[in-house]
Amino acid sequence: MLENFEIFNLISFPTYNLLIGIGLVMGFIYSDKFNQPIFKDNIFNVYNTIFISFIVAFLGSRIFDIFFFNKTLSIANVFSGSSAFLGGLIFFVISIFFWSFVFKFRPLILLNSLVEPLLIVHFFGRIGCFLAGCCYGSICHQNFFLGVRFPEGSIPNNFYGGTYPIHPTQLYEAVGLLIIFFLLKRNQNKLHIYLISYGILRFIIEFIRNDDRGEFIFSLISPSQLISLVFVILGISILCLLKNNKLSFTKSLEHTKS
Repeated sequence: MLENFEIFNLISFPTYNLLIGIGLVMGFIYSDKFNQPIFKDNIFNVYNTIFISFIVAFLGSRIFDIFFFNKTLSIANVFSGSSAFLGGLIFFVISIFFWSFVFKFRPLILLNSLVEPLLIVHFFGRIGCFLAGCCYGSICHQNFFLGVRFPEGSIPNNFYGGTYPIHPTQLYEAVGLLIIFFLLKRNQNKLHIYLISYGILRFIIEFIRNDDRGEFIFSLISPSQLISLVFVILGISILCLLKNNKLSFTKSLEHTKS
């Protein structure tokens, strides 16, 4: 665990924020390298859309966290509270659709091109979660080879009241994200694969996460699991549209002009 990253005992950064920053830079570099043919002459408006949408996603992740975990809506909680990835993703997609309408983009084509950069950012974010000790798992068998013991003073240690082996759910998800990333490398149509595979991955991992999961639906599934099911349904719907030739990710990013 490395909650803070220090440079010569002079400057200290929260490791989670540092990893998210690295992920954003890596995701941008990846997108700039592989998505140039898609963006073409619209690159200025596309990057403005992405940049604004990431800001909206940040605020959305905080608002989602406040709403589902019954926290007080305040400036402090919005700007210095905890974040929820799924909330940020939902607000990111909403922003992409809005600005796509403004700039006359095809939003699904833009989202399809951003799946791999998003996976990169999310992967680094989950590594940051592990180092920070948040999003921790439930206690596992003491001889389980993947069990992790967080040190005294860490979030899991304080929650459990001692040093117990727990599931490293952050690393489980990070590995899953990496597998999804490589599965998508050979596919031009990525969005539906991402929605289905990540929806399933997140739904399963939620069963062994033990941090505050928000209000459970009918005492059965968490809000994150409900959203994961929606992702799977949306992914299957997109797959059906692709198979029936009612949707294509190979068209131009721009809307067809009359």
